[in-house]
Amino acid sequence: MKFAIRVVTAVVVLSLISATVLFAAGAAEETDEQFDLRLATVVSPPHPWIDMAEFFAEEVRQRTDGNVNVRIQHSGALGDDEATIDEMRIGTIDFVIGGVSNAVAFVPEYQITGFPYLYEDLDHFRRVIDPDAEFFQALADAHEERGLGLRLLALAGGGTRVTSSNLGPLTHPNDFEGVRMRLPGNPLENQVWEAIGAVPTSLPWGEIYTAVQSDVVSTFESTVSGFYGSRLYEVAPHQTQTRHQIMISHFTMSEQTFERLPAEYRDIILEVAQEAGELGTDMGAQYDDELVVEMVEEYGLNVYEADIDAFVEAVAPLHDELAEQAGIEHLLEYVRAAQ
Repeated sequence: MKFAIRVVTAVVVLSLISATVLFAAGAAEETDEQFDLRLATVVSPPHPWIDMAEFFAEEVRQRTDGNVNVRIQHSGALGDDEATIDEMRIGTIDFVIGGVSNAVAFVPEYQITGFPYLYEDLDHFRRVIDPDAEFFQALADAHEERGLGLRLLALAGGGTRVTSSNLGPLTHPNDFEGVRMRLPGNPLENQVWEAIGAVPTSLPWGEIYTAVQSDVVSTFESTVSGFYGSRLYEVAPHQTQTRHQIMISHFTMSEQTFERLPAEYRDIILEVAQEAGELGTDMGAQYDDELVVEMVEEYGLNVYEADIDAFVEAVAPLHDELAEQAGIEHLLEYVRAAQ
């Protein structure tokens, strides 16, 4: 009888040991699972978004021991901003780096970023978009509350926005009277330029070249790096340094993708995305300085200084009115509190 009990006990112990070994093996197998992910952006290099994407892909690969590989699809290869965001919502695209103005249809709170002359300087901008700041947290919460299936990973700069045209110098607000101007799909931004006198037309980024070439629009605004990467100097040889916005870029992830990753990989992605955001802000400022000089010397770009005081006087009083109209007064207060 004692012998039988010992045999049964031994079998139970061996079974428990086998189960433990199998569980450990399964856990190790899960951790070592390979993930091949896609990141979309509409711009062409050189551009801060490309720098962000390349940094992110390499660092994530290294920090996950090669288990998470991010493939970058740039130059609008997977579609325009709105199309790729829609794809991200259903998990067929995993990441998007883009301009927040083109995400307004999904997150109306992003309209705040269309306000011109909103930041005192780049340091003020950095404080506003810091991931621990109220501004960032409010936008991250807006993604979650709307049930979009999107997770905001980071905000970044991307350079200072200027205006370019095929008309000649547009250095004063009065020069924009009746001018057909391409703008991204941000309703409040349209109202700002309408108040100056421009006639806004909403077009995807990839259509600007042909729109200017065919005189559908005569002018547009962009970062210097975006202008350079899309060779827009070929159709719009006049650029005015209005410096009306420091562009905010969003680095967003599919919630479906986030949820299917192991917790340790999620943490790595969050950490690296925020580092990539800081890089994007730095590179935007660097390109602003370097690329204008190159385009003047190599491609004959004509560059003009704007009457900044006149522009500020024309549009700054609109901030409170537009914020109230869109119900985003709290975001405007967060920006002002970070001064």
